[in-house]
Amino acid sequence: MKLTKTLIITFMLASFSVLAIAQSSSKYTGALLWKISGNGLSKPSYILGTHHLTHVSFVDSIPGLKKVIEDTEQTVGELLMADQMAMQAKLQQASIMPADKPYSSILTTEEYRLLDEGLKDLYNGQAGMEQFQGFKPGMISMLYSITLYTKVFPTFNPMSHEAIDAYVQRIASEKGKSLLGLETVEDQIYALFDAEPIESQAKSLVCATNLKNKDYMIKSVKQLDNYYRAKNLTEMYNLAFNNPDDPCKMSKTYENAINKDRNNKWLEKLPQIMKEKSSLIAVGALHLAGEEGLLYQLAKKGYRVEAIK
Repeated sequence: MKLTKTLIITFMLASFSVLAIAQSSSKYTGALLWKISGNGLSKPSYILGTHHLTHVSFVDSIPGLKKVIEDTEQTVGELLMADQMAMQAKLQQASIMPADKPYSSILTTEEYRLLDEGLKDLYNGQAGMEQFQGFKPGMISMLYSITLYTKVFPTFNPMSHEAIDAYVQRIASEKGKSLLGLETVEDQIYALFDAEPIESQAKSLVCATNLKNKDYMIKSVKQLDNYYRAKNLTEMYNLAFNNPDDPCKMSKTYENAINKDRNNKWLEKLPQIMKEKSSLIAVGALHLAGEEGLLYQLAKKGYRVEAIK
């Protein structure tokens, strides 16, 4: 299956992740753009929570964002998105299923049937495990999520989509501002494809694609989008990581790999980044919420964290 550059970037950034929100961190909601000041900063920086599949026109609904784009000296993303060809090659290589672990050896006959059935249902009988068996579970899961999103929101066109993350980096580049990435493609590949055993990933994929869970998955896609547009970080976080109705709860290993561990690594870099230049830091909204989230953790470090509404 050939993957377009736009889809590759979207897949790499599509992290819907983790845990329960404590009372002390629950105040960090109700906005997508947050001002970070104090603690020795000569100029404020800003953190923007993004939804990687929301249409770029939604930036007009984020108060203060256009001015922040103008006023800040640099833009910081999860990763730099300029070298898309190199990213595409690395992702395609990393997404290949190991030859010594075919799905027939790590799934039962019934699990394999359910996975094939779920994929064929989503792709209207045009694609099933015969077409997807060369991909690791993480890649199939992302392809499944993107396709499900296009069915729930028919106006979404993955072939022409520009993520908000890509938009703010493009504008910064056009204005001659510096760009920084908080992690590498290799970091994201590890989190998405290699952080937990491939057998566990395959079983999770079976659950997610199981037709008996289809209504829940569709409902969750709608709810996540609605919560983002309502700027409700707390509900986004709880839906993704702390939902008692979720039939396919992610393992703690994967949960930490895609959210908490990455946040901690970014928090080691952000103080120096913000000290050197006033920055617009654009990352997935789910990285902002919770006790392990960027907002609460920066406040604990002594920064003043204020919602822009």
